[in-house]
Amino acid sequence: PASRTALSDEEVTMKPQSGVIYHMRYELVDAPGTFLEIATTRPETIMGDTGVAVHPEDERYQHLIGKKIWRPFPREAIPIVADTAVDREFGTGVLKVTPAHDVTDWEIGERTGLPAIDVMNPDGTINEKGGEFAGMDRFEARKAAAKKLEELGLLVERKPYENNVGFSERANVPIEPRLSEQWFLKYPKIDEAIRAVENGHIKIYPERWTKTYLHWLKNIKDWCLSRQLWWGHRIPVWYRKGADRANPENYHVSVAGPSDPENWEQEEDVLDTWASSWLWPLATLGWPDASAMKARGFESFFPSSVLVTGFDILFFWVARMIISSLEFAGPEKETLSEEEIAQRVPFRDVYITGLIRDIKGRKMSKSLGNFPDALELLDKYGADGVRFGLVSIAPQGQDIRFDEERLEPARNFCNKLWNVARFRQMQGDTQDNSSRGILLERIDSARFDLDDHAILGSLASTLEAYEKDMVRYEVSSATSHIYSFFWSDFCDWYIEVSKTKLKDESLRANCLAIQDFILRELLLLLHPFMPFITEELFSLMGYATEGDFAQNHATMNPNGLRERFSLDGQAVSQVALIREFVTKVRALKAEYKLAAKRDVSLSFTADSEHLGLIESNRDKLLSLVGAVELVHIDSAPDGMPGAISALATAFIDLSQSIDVEAERARLSKEEAKLQKAVKAGRSKLSNEKFLNSAPPKIVEGARAQLAESEAKLDEVLRLLKSL
Repeated sequence: PASRTALSDEEVTMKPQSGVIYHMRYELVDAPGTFLEIATTRPETIMGDTGVAVHPEDERYQHLIGKKIWRPFPREAIPIVADTAVDREFGTGVLKVTPAHDVTDWEIGERTGLPAIDVMNPDGTINEKGGEFAGMDRFEARKAAAKKLEELGLLVERKPYENNVGFSERANVPIEPRLSEQWFLKYPKIDEAIRAVENGHIKIYPERWTKTYLHWLKNIKDWCLSRQLWWGHRIPVWYRKGADRANPENYHVSVAGPSDPENWEQEEDVLDTWASSWLWPLATLGWPDASAMKARGFESFFPSSVLVTGFDILFFWVARMIISSLEFAGPEKETLSEEEIAQRVPFRDVYITGLIRDIKGRKMSKSLGNFPDALELLDKYGADGVRFGLVSIAPQGQDIRFDEERLEPARNFCNKLWNVARFRQMQGDTQDNSSRGILLERIDSARFDLDDHAILGSLASTLEAYEKDMVRYEVSSATSHIYSFFWSDFCDWYIEVSKTKLKDESLRANCLAIQDFILRELLLLLHPFMPFITEELFSLMGYATEGDFAQNHATMNPNGLRERFSLDGQAVSQVALIREFVTKVRALKAEYKLAAKRDVSLSFTADSEHLGLIESNRDKLLSLVGAVELVHIDSAPDGMPGAISALATAFIDLSQSIDVEAERARLSKEEAKLQKAVKAGRSKLSNEKFLNSAPPKIVEGARAQLAESEAKLDEVLRLLKSL
């Protein structure tokens, strides 16, 4: 027996509870008229007090250790004991000890030899040992006991008090610690379970949870298996009918039960749910039946590769599965060698995910109702969009605050993927894409230009990063690499530059083959995160026959890709320079409302290192930025606006591109409007009455608006100067 609740730890929620703390005094037996003051929130348990405890180093009470004190009701002399569990700083530093109704008190009683008196019935009422309070509900008895103390002149004062109390998740009522008979299991193979992780037979990701796992195992207590439920596996214990249960000879413990069941009665309590679940790695593969284990492939599937789970059941389930597998997945042995541990662990890796919380950081729960409707999310964003979106915003092992808007980029990504595949199909037949080998044969590296080298080189780098991330279970990072490559490198750049090559019959087939190959590899990378759209496109693009997706799941080795096509190692960085140049020039044109004009004249300055790259890509640059000429000059011209990039600095000759006088008039009008806004904003923020009386949000809004107006004014003045 132990003063433990029959609820498992995960079924207990700590909640703040408002109540009263009662300060009372107990009289010393050997010194009438001398009292010790004690504080308690549960005077209804006074009848179960069997001692009073003080800290052994508390100088105030050292001379009283070993003496006795009067328990007020029923009146009895009880000892004063010393125990380090007493907090000298809390209250008066004197603790009433009720071993049958408090876990800490039980432990003090075990160490100091205090008996336990259970004064409560299973329904929370006071039993016959409670004397005059017998039959009362615990909360009713609390008030009655306080009144009794007051009548005896032993109640010093009442104070409002709030403390954390365990609540049952089943009944939503405060849990009453009470002495009861429960069955416990002494965990087997604890040393082996520690070594399994310390010696690397099992790795936990993120690694920080390893410390938590080891701390629990090194401080483990016996497992309380008893549960008072209407369903479950009954505890495999039988008691001899009519016999004394205090005698172990009257117990029978086995799965099969006694040979003469008519003389025995089985324990009514059921096993803790985890006592079934901890056998999951074994029981799902036919254990303990040897023939069933063989039929279900025990040798093939045990141990498995990875367990994905939440940190909140690291002890309740993960550690217990490891312990049970070490104990049962092989012949019974007292201890295991390192080799045997490696063979018996249920999985090699444990990946601990974070929790999805609401936008306020609260754990999602039925009681709070703070969770989204999954079916509505699927209708709005698609199954793949929800799946990819959640994975992409969940760093390894960290909780995330869920906001529905964070799924929109994932839905857009799915749409983009579908549309790119559709664009490819619009260019003509996909030819034979049924295997990677056939597809690679269609690609002729002799026809590659810089962009072909760059996109395949970027794909190789993405494949490498993806593999490293997945091995480390950095799945969020893996999705980030795919997203960046697909959206930025492939769609925003390569598809755009391909449109010119598709008009050249000598390059068209090669360009389409490269697109087919890249799409194939992308679908394979994305399949774990968005299985539905990828499998559909895999079939539509002719990458595999129906139902053949699983046989074509492996992506290409990145080094093999580089070697096969002798990829230019500098191509990726060179294309990055060109892309930045194009982006900056397009932005410059947009500033002067020239984004749609294709007859802009540009000049540029560049160092000798980059001049050759520009000249060799002149036609492409003119097409992408929308210009008719791109002239190299030695120095920056006066009065021309420019765009600075790592490749070169480009300048626009506005005299040939816009009506300068009309633009100057437009900007002057805009300047006057902004000057007025800035003046009004500064005036408002210099008004002390406004600053002192307006709400802080309004003041901050005024400051932000002024800053925005000033920034716009500076930009207009810059543009006017450039004219």
